[in-house]
Amino acid sequence: MRKLLIFWILLLIVACSFFVAGYYVMFDYNFIDTYTRAVCSDNLCQDYSFTCSGGEIVESKAISGYVTFDESWVDLRDTDKNC
Repeated sequence: MRKLLIFWILLLIVACSFFVAGYYVMFDYNFIDTYTRAVCSDNLCQDYSFTCSGGEIVESKAISGYVTFDESWVDLRDTDKNC
């Protein structure tokens, strides 16, 4: 009986330590967000993917080739999206 009680107490301590460690890991992790936007020079545009972490852009990469649009083209994606 005594060994069983010690086993359950140790199991409870180990389980609680996992929950506490998971709590600190979760709140120290910088969540990552990505979005795409057309980057244009006059009517020559290229799509870029932007990766944000901690409120700052940490990576940007071209995800398409250059495309020429007419002058009335508007990128309908959310242009107010920032990190």
